Amino acid sequence: MSVSPGLQITSVRRSYYHQLELYEAALRGGARYPVAPPGRSMHEQGRAWDMIGPAALLERAGYWWERAGGRWGGRFGDPIHFEA
Repeated sequence: MSVSPGLQITSVRRSYYHQLELYEAALRGGARYPVAPPGRSMHEQGRAWDMIGPAALLERAGYWWERAGGRWGGRFGDPIHFEA
C-alpha cells in the first residue's frame, strides 16, 4: 500500500505466531530492524505499522506522526516503525 510518493506500508497487524516467527528469525540474526518478542508488539494489537522509503521521507513522516501524538520508532533504532 502506497502512502505517498516514496513511502510504502509493509506491515500492519500481525498474529502472535507471525510475531513469533519474526522474533525467532531476529534471534538468529535475520532481521535488519528490532523485533519485539511475541506478546509485546504493538503490531499484534493492530496499533503499529511499518513503512519503507528514503530515510529523509521516513524522518519527515516520523516528525509529523509525533506531532499528531503518535510514537515513531526512529527514536529507538527502528525508523520504519510507527505506532498509535
